[in-house]
Amino acid sequence: MLQVHQISKNFGGLRALREVTFSVTEGEIVGLIGPNGSGKSTAFNVITGFLPATSGTVTFKGETVSDLPAHEVARRGIARTFQLVRPFPHLTTLDNVLAGALFGASAFPSKKAAEPHAYQVLELVGLAPKAQVLARHLTIMERKWLEVARALAGQPQLLLLDEFMAGLNPSEIPEALALIRQLNATGITIIVVEHIIKVITHVCQRVIVLNAGQKLAEGTAIEVIENPLVIEAYLGSHYAKH
Repeated sequence: MLQVHQISKNFGGLRALREVTFSVTEGEIVGLIGPNGSGKSTAFNVITGFLPATSGTVTFKGETVSDLPAHEVARRGIARTFQLVRPFPHLTTLDNVLAGALFGASAFPSKKAAEPHAYQVLELVGLAPKAQVLARHLTIMERKWLEVARALAGQPQLLLLDEFMAGLNPSEIPEALALIRQLNATGITIIVVEHIIKVITHVCQRVIVLNAGQKLAEGTAIEVIENPLVIEAYLGSHYAKH
């Protein structure tokens, strides 16, 4: 479904990604992990068209999308969330979700036509009772769920979740894990950037590790977590030897 081939991204003299290559098969839940500054969010930005690649290509369902702007990538069926949630604060929760529906892959002909779908998405993430509340009045956690709802509203085939569980309390994480499984069961392929190891081990069939902008390792969650190179990248060489 998704092929990332030899992607590099430079910011002036800083190379944030260095010839990163990986693929994602339709129906998978794939984890993308690495220490802070390893290039995870930059990879998401390149895949979704928010940043142009310096070199390399991104192919989605056989079409090269790395030269397309973000709104065209979204219309192809790729959606994402952001680490820092950015709802439209002066719009209602419902209108925020409608924005995702109207500019995503689903191509609803009008706001009115999209409303039933938007309400369904709000029901899915538990925000239906807040449909008419302005986004600026939502709690931080509610804004996180709104971020997911807005991404889902466009009916993506590939969903990129960028640390959307950060800040959730322990009782909320099982609910979030259940939502990931539920979305995947409906046919949505998912890539998860996450620091919470429980998420990676519980829902990801495969994990890709970045470090200093390069792919360091790839395999099952257990294989990756036990890989000495990964342990060294996270904790230092002393721990990798024990």
